[in-house]
Amino acid sequence: MRKGGHVALEATGMVITALAAQAVIRGLLNPDSEPLWGIVTWVPGGLTGQMILLGFIALVAMVLGGWSHTRKEPTTERSGNSSNSSNSGNSGGIRG
Repeated sequence: MRKGGHVALEATGMVITALAAQAVIRGLLNPDSEPLWGIVTWVPGGLTGQMILLGFIALVAMVLGGWSHTRKEPTTERSGNSSNSSNSGNSGGIRG
């Protein structure tokens, strides 16, 4: 996947996580309201089933966004990571 795809997947994961987590919190604090304007009313189990589904969606989106974040290639290389560096292998402590 290209860099743009990873960025898009990470952003989508963050947005879905935020929306699903907010719906779970709102559903727990106000059990009389329908989570996400009744979009998930088809889920069996009533409010408990809806909360489990929304929590699972938030978890999957978070894992997907995190996976995509770790797969992105850095745009610039750190100064200490180049193979041409004279202090290659030095942890920044004693120079020798």
